[in-house]
Amino acid sequence: MTVTFFIHATEDQERLLSKIKIALDIPEEQLVIENIQGHFGNVITSVKGHFIGEDARKLSLKIFENLAADSRNTLISELEKSMDEHDSLYLRIDRQSLDQGLSLSDEEPIRIKLKPRIRAGGREAMIKQYAELIR
Repeated sequence: MTVTFFIHATEDQERLLSKIKIALDIPEEQLVIENIQGHFGNVITSVKGHFIGEDARKLSLKIFENLAADSRNTLISELEKSMDEHDSLYLRIDRQSLDQGLSLSDEEPIRIKLKPRIRAGGREAMIKQYAELIR
């Protein structure tokens, strides 16, 4: 599982990092934080976390347990659209409304990629497994 997001120079980095770490229960030492230059020369902070094994399982359960019902239903109904050819599942979590819970959004999201360890049973089996995890 990979979690990535950007923090713009106009945002309160510490506050946003704190909200995300609390909402997703991610220890800061598991995040790689680096400053990059934006298109107009402004500083953008890139944050990335890579999780495997039990850490990935716990994080995915935390996300789906706290995902709003309408987002959960949308995700399940459009599951195949959120998967790539390798059966990885992509989510975009709204970082602006973390205080109210987790919901899907395309506006400056927290990007999450879940990559299955084992791809067994073909595409339909993977869709079914993801749907069960999300429920």
